[in-house]
Amino acid sequence: MKPEANPISALGISFTYRSGRTGLEPLDLEIGPAEVVAVLGPNGSGKSTLLRTLATDLRPTGGTLSLFGRPAIGRLAHLRQQIGYAADTPVHFDVLTGQENADSFRDLAPSVAGSERSGAVESWNGDDSSSGTLLRSLFEAFDLDHVSRIPVAEYSFGMRRKLLLLEALSLSPPLLLLDEPSVGLDPSGIIGLRRAIEDLQRRGSTVVIASNEVRVIPRWADRVLFLNRGELIEDAPLADLLRRLEGRTRIEIDLVDPEANRTHVDLSGVGGVLRSEACPAGVVVESSQQGRPLPALIDTLLQRGCQIRDVRVREPDLGDLFFSMTGESLGEPGMDH
Repeated sequence: MKPEANPISALGISFTYRSGRTGLEPLDLEIGPAEVVAVLGPNGSGKSTLLRTLATDLRPTGGTLSLFGRPAIGRLAHLRQQIGYAADTPVHFDVLTGQENADSFRDLAPSVAGSERSGAVESWNGDDSSSGTLLRSLFEAFDLDHVSRIPVAEYSFGMRRKLLLLEALSLSPPLLLLDEPSVGLDPSGIIGLRRAIEDLQRRGSTVVIASNEVRVIPRWADRVLFLNRGELIEDAPLADLLRRLEGRTRIEIDLVDPEANRTHVDLSGVGGVLRSEACPAGVVVESSQQGRPLPALIDTLLQRGCQIRDVRVREPDLGDLFFSMTGESLGEPGMDH
């Protein structure tokens, strides 16, 4: 039996905007069936550029891209039919209700390729009754069922985000691309999104999520990519990245006048300290002994004449790992290009 082609196979793909700005440095990428992959990076790191390229919205300026074993060149309708894509900005018909918008999206999606639809895509789209049932369940999962008959013009930003996501999910696409899906979502929206992604994965779909929300989204992933300034700097299983964080605790000490005390905050000589560095608010320490070095850290700073404003002790996350690799913060979730 012929092995199933990977949903995503990229060799040296890159993208440069007309202005000359680099969106993506050349990268290789293989993503298999039923994988959930999180793409993490600060705003401007190239996450959206990568997703738009995988969605065939942008054509790579270098390298080759294949989707489901077919080159992403020429007439692309047959490939686009197999992709669900939720960009970082909702686009809807404001005069239509949420239900009417979702129905329009569902009705238009199968007709994109017209008579070129393959049997595989036919089976993906399913019959109207099954997709309609899924759509109703998604409205309930995202807590939008009570406003489904209300014009989208009256929706809040968060409600529009939920509607955008459920539309992308409603046809159970073999490949789902989500750009900053957690932005604007309340807890019910996060729960609904996670359950929908888990259901898609069980059905064999591949999901790629671009985000800089390190406390929620990556935990859903099998694998994490780090992007920075358009360059892929890490591609590893989530479990491997989390193991790198084991045995490390982050201690943040804010000072009353951090600028005046900048030369006094080197705490690398204190027992149990793996790393110490100044930050805008004061000093950040990485400890191998959880919070036990804290009394010695405070005593050292006080002896040096520093005044302490606040102290926080927490376990590190993927954002800390990214910072240790790049010297840059992932920042706040939001628009990226």
